[in-house]
Amino acid sequence: MSDIESDFFEAKPVARRRGRGVGIFLFVLVGLVVVLGILAVVADLVVRTVAEDQAEKQISQQLGDAAGPVDVQIGGFSMLWQLVQGSIDQATISSAGSSGGLSFDFDVRDVPTDLSGSTGAITGTVTADAATVNGLAAVQESGGAISFGDGQVTYARDFTIPLVNTVVPVDVVATPSITSEGRVISLTPTTASLRDTSVSLDLAPFIGGYAFDVCAAQYLPQGTTLTGVDVTSTAATLDVTSPGLPISSSGIGTKGSCS
Repeated sequence: MSDIESDFFEAKPVARRRGRGVGIFLFVLVGLVVVLGILAVVADLVVRTVAEDQAEKQISQQLGDAAGPVDVQIGGFSMLWQLVQGSIDQATISSAGSSGGLSFDFDVRDVPTDLSGSTGAITGTVTADAATVNGLAAVQESGGAISFGDGQVTYARDFTIPLVNTVVPVDVVATPSITSEGRVISLTPTTASLRDTSVSLDLAPFIGGYAFDVCAAQYLPQGTTLTGVDVTSTAATLDVTSPGLPISSSGIGTKGSCS
């Protein structure tokens, strides 16, 4: 057998396909990254859910039964990163109320995760029906009752007719507005009429005496102000804002005043 034929039949090493090995490695690496990414998302969702549940419980305890079930939604890209940073970028706190008479919806910024210090800016709305408003001490002390219409408020009170010194029930229609730098709701009378009577009496000269103010600040955390009011036939909605509120229950429990 010639040397050429001998070389032909001689066993030779087979070169490895390096490209295939690199492809497998990349496939495993990509798969690992995907799995870690999924685990990170799941962990973030779990932490976010736990934080929301704890916040709902604490807020419900502070507000009591009147607020009803509280819902907290934490925004931001990553809950884990926000915890590392020590501040929650944004949270929405809302409640439909225990009986539908009172509800609220707030947007809160920069909430400290260690539950100390104060939050960032807060904006929101508070909605109440007539029964809830009539339960306020300021309204009860006025001796009247309030009902709602489109863009206006009607409140009933007794009126003493001059000269004859006779007390008659009067219905006063007024438009609400925010005064005293967001601390007071003022009801400016537009018309007044005798209720449940056929007696005709021009009450226009006395309409200024029916002006009625409610100090809203005494029901709100200190530093919180009103920026708007809207009235429909079923409820009144107040726009609320604050530059920030303390996290502690004692801080939130400190109310404002109109003095």
